[in-house]
Amino acid sequence: MAEQELAERPKEDVKEDVPLDAEGKPLSKGAIKKLQKEKEKAEKAAKRKAEEDAQRAQQEANDVSKEDYGDLPPVGSPEWKSTADIHVTLAAISKEYKDKPDEAEGKEIVFEAIMENAREQSAKLSFLVLGDGENNIQAVVAASDTLSRQMVKFAKNISQQSYVLCHAVLRKPKEYVKSTTIGSLEVHVKKIYVAARADTLPIQVEDCEGAIPQEENVDGKDQAQATDGETGRPVVALSTRLNNRPIDLRAKLNHAIFRIKSGVFRLFCEYLWSKDFECFQTPKLLGAPSEGGAAVFKVSYFNTHAYLAQSPQLHKQMLITSQFKRVFEIGPVFRAENSNTYRHLTEFTGLDLEMEFEKDYQEVVDVVEGLMLFIFNGLRERYAKETELVRKVYNIKDFALPETGKTPRLKFWEGIAMLREAGVEIGDFDDLRFVDSC
Repeated sequence: MAEQELAERPKEDVKEDVPLDAEGKPLSKGAIKKLQKEKEKAEKAAKRKAEEDAQRAQQEANDVSKEDYGDLPPVGSPEWKSTADIHVTLAAISKEYKDKPDEAEGKEIVFEAIMENAREQSAKLSFLVLGDGENNIQAVVAASDTLSRQMVKFAKNISQQSYVLCHAVLRKPKEYVKSTTIGSLEVHVKKIYVAARADTLPIQVEDCEGAIPQEENVDGKDQAQATDGETGRPVVALSTRLNNRPIDLRAKLNHAIFRIKSGVFRLFCEYLWSKDFECFQTPKLLGAPSEGGAAVFKVSYFNTHAYLAQSPQLHKQMLITSQFKRVFEIGPVFRAENSNTYRHLTEFTGLDLEMEFEKDYQEVVDVVEGLMLFIFNGLRERYAKETELVRKVYNIKDFALPETGKTPRLKFWEGIAMLREAGVEIGDFDDLRFVDSC
C-alpha cells in the first residue's frame, strides 16, 4: 500500500538526497556535476597510482641491480660498512694510467667522488662526470643483463655535488674525452651509491670557474643576471661567491689558486732554510702600534686596549740584535687603510725576512734575488697545471724571468740620479718611499 501511494504521489513531492554546501543549502546542478567530476578524477588518480605502485613493485622484484645502487646508511650506523681499505683516488689513477691507458683496460676500482654532472643519452644509457678535487673522469652507466634500467635512471638523477661511492671498471674510451681532466680513460659503472645527497644549490660550481667580475665587465647589468660573452654561463658576483663560499671553493680555479699560494709558502721556507734562516712567530696583539700612524686597528683587551700588528718589523729587528742573524716569518698583517678597490691591505699574509749582513746590503739583495727566482721557477716546474689554469682564466702572461745572476741592479745613488733627471726633488739619502711620482 505504501509503495502504491509513493508511486501515485507527484514527482515533485519525492525528496531525493541532495548534497549541501557549507551553509547547509542544497548545491546547484552545476556544483553537483563538478563534484561528480572531481570524484571520478580522484578515483582515476587512485587507480593509476595503484597500477604504478604495482608496476614499480614488479620492476623492483625483477630489478637485477637492486643491491647495486641506492643511498648509503649514515656513517657509524649498524648498517654502515666501510670500504676505505679498497679505495683508490682519481689522482692516483691519473698519475698511474693517464699516459698509458692500455695498461688500465679492465682494471676494477672502487673510489669516492663528487657528482659534477649527469647526462641522459637514453633510458638505457647515461654519462656522468665524477670529480675528486682537481681530477675528474667520465663514467658510463649502461643497461645490460646485469645492470638494470632502474639503476641507469637512479644514476642520472643523482643531484650535482652529491658525494658518491662508485665500483667500476676502467676502460679506454672510443674517443678522447675533452670535458674531463682524465680524458684518456673512462669508468664503466658496476655499482653506485650516494653517501651524501646534495640539495638544490644556490649557485653552480661550474659558474665559479670564471674570473671574479669587475663592475665594468658586466655591461651595466646586475651581476646576478649577467652572462659571460665567451662561455654563455652566468657571471657570479664576488658577494654571491662569498655568501656561498663552500660551493665557490669547489671550483677547480680556486683549488689552483690555493695550491699556488701553498706552493709559494713552501718554496719560501725551502729556500730560506737552505740559507740558514730560522722561522719565528711574532705577536699579533701589541701594547702599542708597531709602526705608528693612524693606520692601526685598536681592539679591547680585558680592561685596557691592544693593537693589531701592522708589521713584524720591530720583533724581527729584536731577534737580529739578539744574534739570531737570519730569521723569517709567514703570518697575518693588519693595516687600517680604507680602500675602494678589490686589492687592499686591511688583512694580508706577510712573508717577512730579516738578516744580518757582514759587508754591505748587497748581501741582502743577493738573498732576495735568489729567493724570488727560486719561488717563480718552482711554481713553473712544480705547479705548471695550476698556474696555466689561472693564466688562462685571467689572461696572464707566463713568467718572464732572468737567468740567475743576470738580474739588472741599480745602486742607490744611481736611482737618486734617475729620479732627479725625472724632475723629482730628493736628497742624497732621502727615503725612496716618500717619492710621489717619477
